[in-house]
Amino acid sequence: MAQPEIDLQRRFELADVTLIPFSMLDEQQLVAVWQMRNHPEIARWMNTGGDITLAAHRAFMARQSQDTRNVNYLCQDDKGPAGVISLHRLDWHNRLAWLGIYRNPFRPDKGLGARLLSAVNQLAFDIARLHTLKLEVAADNERAIKAYLRSGFRHEGLWREAVYRPQTSNYVDLVLMGITEQEWTHS
Repeated sequence: MAQPEIDLQRRFELADVTLIPFSMLDEQQLVAVWQMRNHPEIARWMNTGGDITLAAHRAFMARQSQDTRNVNYLCQDDKGPAGVISLHRLDWHNRLAWLGIYRNPFRPDKGLGARLLSAVNQLAFDIARLHTLKLEVAADNERAIKAYLRSGFRHEGLWREAVYRPQTSNYVDLVLMGITEQEWTHS
């Protein structure tokens, strides 16, 4: 039975980080997200690449409060911005969403990615009461794949040659992974 939609456009304290919806960011936080997203170590793994203008970023941020199928959060801790987590393509009928995540590339903290994964899993399963969380990750992003496996995600499939890498003129596969509420509870 489908559950009612839950208001996710609010702050949460999960896994020792504060999740702030993009719709609630101040100017400094908005710019911090833009700087992280455009950093070469983040942009290289995005299907859409980098070089997002500040104007385009502002326009994207302005639409956040109206978006009911995608919710994005700046994660902060006592050292500042820790990264971004997202639930995309929220499907309340099937209790399913797709994970989005990147850590702050300006912070060398060990374990930061694991904390962000813990926060997004808590958000998905404890707050949103989803049944399944899915993700897609470039097959050449071995570090991320290992982190997802440690967090309880399982391989579910592959989209062959789904992402074009202009720097190498090659296509890479997207690995499909997922975790269910039961697996999260027991991980």
